[in-house]
Amino acid sequence: MENSGNRHTRWNFAVIVLDASSFMAGFAFVDVVAVLPVLLSNLTDSKVLIGLMLALQRAGWLLPQLLATSFVLHRPRKKPFFFYPCLISRLPFLLLAAAFLSPWGARHPTVLLWLLVGIFAFFFFGDGLSGVPWHDTIARTIPSKMRGRFFGTMQLVSGLLTAGVGVLVRKILADSSLSFPFNYGRLMVGFCMGLAFSTLFLGLIREPVSDSLPRPWSLGQIIRSIPGMLRRHPQLRQVIIVQNLCGMAALSMPFYAVYGKEVLGLPASAAGIFILAQTVGSTGVSLIWAYINDRYSCRLVIRAVSWLVLAAPATALLLPLGLRALHLPAGMNYLYAVVFLIMGATWGGAWMGFTNYVMELARDDFRPLFLGLQSTLSAPTVAMPLLGGWLLSAIPGVPYRVLFGITALAGLISVAAARRLSEPHPVEEQYL
Repeated sequence: MENSGNRHTRWNFAVIVLDASSFMAGFAFVDVVAVLPVLLSNLTDSKVLIGLMLALQRAGWLLPQLLATSFVLHRPRKKPFFFYPCLISRLPFLLLAAAFLSPWGARHPTVLLWLLVGIFAFFFFGDGLSGVPWHDTIARTIPSKMRGRFFGTMQLVSGLLTAGVGVLVRKILADSSLSFPFNYGRLMVGFCMGLAFSTLFLGLIREPVSDSLPRPWSLGQIIRSIPGMLRRHPQLRQVIIVQNLCGMAALSMPFYAVYGKEVLGLPASAAGIFILAQTVGSTGVSLIWAYINDRYSCRLVIRAVSWLVLAAPATALLLPLGLRALHLPAGMNYLYAVVFLIMGATWGGAWMGFTNYVMELARDDFRPLFLGLQSTLSAPTVAMPLLGGWLLSAIPGVPYRVLFGITALAGLISVAAARRLSEPHPVEEQYL
């Protein structure tokens, strides 16, 4: 099987990088942090609905993956199980783009709102169904010592394309001749174009036949096997724990910019600096992550990421105090952006490190199950942004600094847990 996979390595390296880069560039037109909240605020006053869209994206990606695992665990060919869910879940965006571009949509904003929420929810969960077979195909065709380079190239190309999309988004939304919702209709067209190219490249992936289990496993059987799997495979258990601890960084993630505006007195225009810093962090540091992964190990990437989880809230807490002590408040705009640079580097490294660790941990026939468990058991991180918001709003007297302190404490615990991770080695004994 290894030889079959290696025959397709160069081809799939290029095609999957183009697939992911097209997807991420297209998705930047409707970014769930920068674009969708503003779009939704034009259709509803519900802050709950606006806030839930980010959680819905994470839930849609993480929760269906054990179900997807039950579909593919016994199948030697996985491609149909990522290609068709992607194709079917993406087609409705053509309807959504048409609705936003039509006078009918402008006359029926409530219908437009629920059409948007429903289509995005359908898309998020369809995307989640494709996650396990797509990552398994990467593991079977990209050798472990090339995966750092692979993910690094993907993040670099995606970052460059996304930066270009950001310029287009700003130009379209700043065009006073385009009224709502027609301006967002143009963004939907850009999103559809990105999805179209991504789907084309998905179809071009060459999949080798893989080792698989001799019989199917139902979703119920997989769920019942989880406790025993975690007992028998301590490395899998430990890496999932570390991933959840690192995911607690999301407690503060939506509130760094709000803290800058409400407490530090930074102007609204500082958001442009923050976005640039985050892009530099995710794109520029991707090559460093790739080097560490391929030259040393994915375990070292995870350890470095755990330090960044601690560094972001610590920087948000200490940097403003230091600047004020040095009487340098004028530099706050730019130096506070270091927090966002760290966040960008953190999430890029986390995806590369944790995904590669699990890929190397599992043998071929059980890799889909390990990937599915990794994603589904990381679902608690979905609630972190909502929990952070609840702490700030529901408990009187909880300032931003307390929230950042809790996040820093979680980062410190993640550093300690990451130090206990051993190098991933496939276990050849009975898995279930």
